[in-house]
Amino acid sequence: MNKTIFLNYIRPILFFLGSIILVKLLGSSELFTDELYPKINGFLGKMFYLLSARFSFSLGDIFYLILILLGIIFFANLIFRLLKKRYTEVNVSIRRLIYFLAGFYLYFHLVWGFNYYKTPINESYDVELNSLNELKVLAEIYFLKTMAYRTQVEEDENGVFKMSISKDEINRLIDQSSEKISIKYPELRLSAQVGANIKSSLFSEVFSHLGVSGYYNPFTNEGQYNALMADSNLLFTQLHETAHQWGFATEDEANFVGFLLGISSDHHDLLYVSNYRAMRSILNRIYWYDPLFVKNYVENRYSEAMKRDRAYEIEIAMKYSGKTEEAFSFMNEAFLKLNNQEGLESYGRFVELLVGYNRMYAIKD
Repeated sequence: MNKTIFLNYIRPILFFLGSIILVKLLGSSELFTDELYPKINGFLGKMFYLLSARFSFSLGDIFYLILILLGIIFFANLIFRLLKKRYTEVNVSIRRLIYFLAGFYLYFHLVWGFNYYKTPINESYDVELNSLNELKVLAEIYFLKTMAYRTQVEEDENGVFKMSISKDEINRLIDQSSEKISIKYPELRLSAQVGANIKSSLFSEVFSHLGVSGYYNPFTNEGQYNALMADSNLLFTQLHETAHQWGFATEDEANFVGFLLGISSDHHDLLYVSNYRAMRSILNRIYWYDPLFVKNYVENRYSEAMKRDRAYEIEIAMKYSGKTEEAFSFMNEAFLKLNNQEGLESYGRFVELLVGYNRMYAIKD
């Protein structure tokens, strides 16, 4: 009996292992990841975009909700069969699950996942950090830009930054910026892209408790953002998720391309949040080595308007923080490492790209 069960599982397990090996082999080929796959990804992305862009709500949220519900039904049915000792049916269900997971893994990589294996942008820049002083100089540059742009944006009744453009109009502004950066920064290898397709998530309340600002759904070619965030975070998240939509899979690259989209815009809202994010990211890195320097910036050099923006961001974060957020951070860390990244540290590598960008272009923007 045990031998029969073992033999029944060999085929699905081999298929699952074969799927992983195939992905790793294709992912190790620069010819495939850098030349062939972007064409496949672009074609499929356009097909999904033509469907999902027709709807004002998030199809991606509904897709994952259906997937979760089907998963709950499957495991409930599996437990029921176990309790009834219908072991033959249980074995069939488990084999089907293995086939499904293998197929889903392959499909994910086909529609978007191979972007994790592309040649990194940082190979186009000199990103090695040589001195803390260089970071401090860079922080000053973005601090002055942030201060200047902060005076040009609108505020709510509490004096906190408020977007002056509609969420739909942001997609149009992002599209305009994409045309500029594809010419100005050839190292990004930006080919013809479909329009930005960023939508408010139906699960923003849940996202807030999980500490999630947004996500990209490759199966619908949509970026979703948490609508309950402060506008300063919400707006940059849309830039970040657009970068994912265009095939920049790693978090550091998505932050960097989102930053370039922002600073290439003529709109003061985008200019403010992108420079603000760059400044904060650099100060966060400096804090590892010189916390007093950062404390002086925040307490003595931030304008009162910038302090209000930061205080509101913290207020929103504290409102929803808890054990659920910690658990999700652990799962997100595991997902990033599974997909060829360095866990949550990959978000912080944005600073290295800013350093390399500054050396190449000397902050002429």
